[in-house]
Amino acid sequence: HSQTPSWFFRNGYSGNGGFVNQSTMDKRLEMYVKTVMNHVYNSQYGSVVYAWDVANEVIHANNSGWEAVYGNNRTNATYVKKAFNYAYDCLEYFKLTDSVKLFYNDYNTYMEVNNVIKLVNYINQGKKVCA
Repeated sequence: HSQTPSWFFRNGYSGNGGFVNQSTMDKRLEMYVKTVMNHVYNSQYGSVVYAWDVANEVIHANNSGWEAVYGNNRTNATYVKKAFNYAYDCLEYFKLTDSVKLFYNDYNTYMEVNNVIKLVNYINQGKKVCA
């Protein structure tokens, strides 16, 4: 959540530009997820990847660019669901949906178990993409 640089969320990829709208951010998120996964699966190392950590610490995110663009609804975070769907699309393309898992990761989940369950259930609405 906080490791994504501020410029990634801003107009012109500029650190002091205004925040982009959700549609623009959706396109950036899709480009990023699919570019990384395609790079890995088209390399000599693609066959060793058995899992992807798609999203981290959404429940604990504060004042992130993600919140600035998408709002503060952590258990129904649309960008997280989209990230999982983009990742799953790549797995489908490479015919890896049965052998590669997509995970949500957070710290102190024992303190936030109900919110994590809500988020994972939201991600999996429609089709199950998160293990």
